[in-house]
Amino acid sequence: MQHRYQTPCKKPQFSAAILTLFSLFWLKPAWSDKYPQVQILQQTTQTIAGETLHYPQSAPAKITTAIVTIPAGASTGWHTHGIPVIGYLLSGELEMEYADGKRVTLKAGESIVEAMRVGHIGANTGQIPATLFVAFLGEENAQFSHLTQSPANPPTNDAATAEVNLIDLSEIDPRLKFDIRYAGSNNFMAKALYPVARALLQKPAAEALLRVHDRLRKQGYGLLIFDAYRPWSVTREMWDKHPHYRDYLADPLKGSRHNRGCAIDLTLYDLNTGKQVDMPSDYDEFTERAHPDYQGGSAATRQARDTLRAAMEAEGFKVYENEWWHFDFQGWEDYPILNRPL
Repeated sequence: MQHRYQTPCKKPQFSAAILTLFSLFWLKPAWSDKYPQVQILQQTTQTIAGETLHYPQSAPAKITTAIVTIPAGASTGWHTHGIPVIGYLLSGELEMEYADGKRVTLKAGESIVEAMRVGHIGANTGQIPATLFVAFLGEENAQFSHLTQSPANPPTNDAATAEVNLIDLSEIDPRLKFDIRYAGSNNFMAKALYPVARALLQKPAAEALLRVHDRLRKQGYGLLIFDAYRPWSVTREMWDKHPHYRDYLADPLKGSRHNRGCAIDLTLYDLNTGKQVDMPSDYDEFTERAHPDYQGGSAATRQARDTLRAAMEAEGFKVYENEWWHFDFQGWEDYPILNRPL
């Protein structure tokens, strides 16, 4: 199912067990009452995406079987198949997502007649490898899989009617400092996701942030910005690439507050030294130390974290439950999910 499968040079050897498995999928039972117990896994004329199954007509048929292992926290990447594909999960768990927004979770002992022309991706969100028996029912020299792009359009919400007015934070407050991590490689994706280092917020959120900054400067702190508006395509890429971080990532089928221009990632810097203030965890550290209510670490780091939170919440922001640095502005639900480039 992954794009790396290539047509093997040697013709596969099929055992009686494999041929029996195919009969379980495709043949009407014709055994006697004394035949060993048989469990029908699946009988269908369609793929999981509703496509009618068609077998090759132009060349000799060929069946290829494989055992596929997807490590914990890994994904297959988006792909399609040009031929019918049967999958049976031997162990682990695998979440399948399709370009039409459908998601299914395949558990050990379950089978699937996979989509062909509909793009899809498999993600192992579990703690153990997902092992899959796969049968490709094609013709001689057929290519099993093809790479494809992830969905290009974000979800829509007709109720999101607030006016979009993204403000560049560098233009409204020169006192702010910036370290836009996703414009470089110093981030959990280890590559640049933005073409430029910019931080944009919807106008009401930007104005509230200025009030936060004024409040904190009286306490000897300034604000250091890591991220703000994020195009939806970046959220999609993060979700697809790192299934094991999904407790900290936004679901692209729902869109994130960042995509709406109503979320900001930030920390404090010391006005006297200009240095970033120590917090209980680093930015984008996906551990319990990142939780805003984490009670470990030093008293000084917890106090700094709580000072930031108090100032932000006083002006209409709410901290995200898993990340001390992430704050959502009130009314974010009223804004559409955006995929505008920075």
